[in-house]
Amino acid sequence: MKFGDFEIHIFVENRFKIDGGAMFGVVPKIIWEKLTGCDEFNRVDLDLNLVLVKSKKGNILVDSGIGDTLSEKQKKIYGVKNNSSLEKNLKSFNLKPEDIDVVISTHLHLDHSGGMIKFDENGKKIPKFPNARHIVQKKEFEDALSPDERTYATYIFENFFLLKQHNLLELVDGEKEIIPNVLVIPTGGHSEGHQAVLIKSEKRKILCPGDIIPTIYHLKIPYVASVDTHPMQTMKVKKNFIQKALDEDWLFAFDHDLDIKLCRLTKIEDKIVPLKVSI
Repeated sequence: MKFGDFEIHIFVENRFKIDGGAMFGVVPKIIWEKLTGCDEFNRVDLDLNLVLVKSKKGNILVDSGIGDTLSEKQKKIYGVKNNSSLEKNLKSFNLKPEDIDVVISTHLHLDHSGGMIKFDENGKKIPKFPNARHIVQKKEFEDALSPDERTYATYIFENFFLLKQHNLLELVDGEKEIIPNVLVIPTGGHSEGHQAVLIKSEKRKILCPGDIIPTIYHLKIPYVASVDTHPMQTMKVKKNFIQKALDEDWLFAFDHDLDIKLCRLTKIEDKIVPLKVSI
């Protein structure tokens, strides 16, 4: 999709499963199961949608998916049956991992950052994008290196330490323009160091809200994942993003929705309705 000076592509890196209660928080199963089915283990399917921004200023990848370095136990827990399609998709856009200049991580949970790392021919972990700056909020990196009992399972800290060893990690503290018209915006909420990505072109904007609004169902304010460390902050930021989208005609790129990858919002009576945008 042409977006001003940018070329925007959204593709599915993989699909995984997560507990429905974890995804929908205080919303009872009797309600959320009408929106999306679940398996015998109460897990719902989620896509791992990545955003590729091509421009003369460089190639940017927003998040990197779950990758191919999971243990067999992790694959079973998350219901991952397929290999990552990241490199295959990049190839379809005439790119290799070496051509990526910037990787922006909305946060460092396993399903958003696992694809930054790969195994070499000797089974050793190495960075997948050797020429890319990896943009992470400073607070997110600190929390990933020192997780508490609640967040320990969501981070693989050796992956991030590996990026630091190779001088590929760029920590930011607050809002920052990464290249002209591509900004990171700290949100907190899902994790304290979570950030969104805003892509601007003249009067048009695309927001990648990350796990603040992971699917169209989470456009409803109370629909907040139980894994969010600061759910009230999630709701506050979500309200602000939705109002901006309605007032200024922003597009939303959802990181986990199975059907709608990019949309604009409209309001019908009191309901926020996503209108699918072709990409």
